[in-house]
This record gives sequence, structure tokens and C-alpha cells, in this order.
Amino acid sequence: MTKVQEIRKEKIPLHRILREVCRHYLEFRELFINTGESVFNHGYFVENEDGVKERVMVSISFWDLQDALKDVAPRKREAMFYNVILDKRQEDVAKIMGITAVSVGQYVEAACIQLAKNYFTELEHYESE
Repeated sequence: MTKVQEIRKEKIPLHRILREVCRHYLEFRELFINTGESVFNHGYFVENEDGVKERVMVSISFWDLQDALKDVAPRKREAMFYNVILDKRQEDVAKIMGITAVSVGQYVEAACIQLAKNYFTELEHYESE
């Protein structure tokens, strides 16, 4: 069975792509340890205003991602680690961190935006939306 890839109307914000990559960070790390593969490529299609389908490719380096994660503010990184990387529920992360579940979501979103700014340094002014 062939999977048909959805054609999007807009590009996915880079911080959302990084969030999904971080959801699989432990698998990405295992892949690197087992194979030496340190670059993950993600591609998807976007239809432009003229109805033309174009492929968008994003390459993520394990080493660059790891370095960029180190530069995320400590509380944001902590929320991201528990909620995204370890896949804990926001309510559980809130108890661990002593904050509200809403704050966990805000920290994670802010962490992803900061991570995108740190990771995609070639983008002078990264806009999240």
C-alpha cells in the first residue's frame, strides 16, 4: 500500500518541524549511535498560489540539534525534555516542575521557537507564524 503524501497550502513553521523531530529525539540518537547517520531529512509538498506543487526539504543534523538544545533557556528546555522528548503529559510535567499545565505548554512553545532561532541561524529574523 502506497501512502499518499498530503499537499499543504502553507509551509510548516520550522519550530513545529523541530518539535516533531524532538518527539523522536531518542530514536534519532539511537539511529546515530547504531549507524553513524547524523542527518535527518524531512520533505513535504506545498501548493503555491498558482496551484503548482513544490517540495520543501528540511535537513536536521543530530549534532547541530543537540548543540542548539543546550542553548535553550533551562526551564524551557526542562519542559521540552519532559513533555516532548520523554512524551510525558503536560499535567505530569507541571507537577514535576511545580508549575501549571498551561505554563508547560507555553514553555514548550517558547522552547521550540528559541530552538528554531538557535538552529536555523541563517534566518536573520525567524518568525514563528
